[in-house]
Amino acid sequence: MLNLLLKPWIASCQETGNRISDYLDGELQGRSLTRVRRHLARCDRCRAMLDSLHRTLEQLRSLGSPEQVAPEPATVSAVLSQIQHESSPRTRGG
Repeated sequence: MLNLLLKPWIASCQETGNRISDYLDGELQGRSLTRVRRHLARCDRCRAMLDSLHRTLEQLRSLGSPEQVAPEPATVSAVLSQIQHESSPRTRGG
């Protein structure tokens, strides 16, 4: 009976799962935010899902952006050599 009384103020597992990404991104507001927070405070399974998604996002962020990843020096040398070779005038035999 208590669950029926609290239901309007607490999200279900399905609702929480559907909104978990928005929750992590800080996009939930008002009643939706309150409902999801209350559900997470009471549901170990959904809280574990939230923790797992949070860890995954942190791991992805730790990889850095593509702009931060430099190519290997050997790759740079090979590409530059190929460019120089292709752009140098070719001599013809004869």
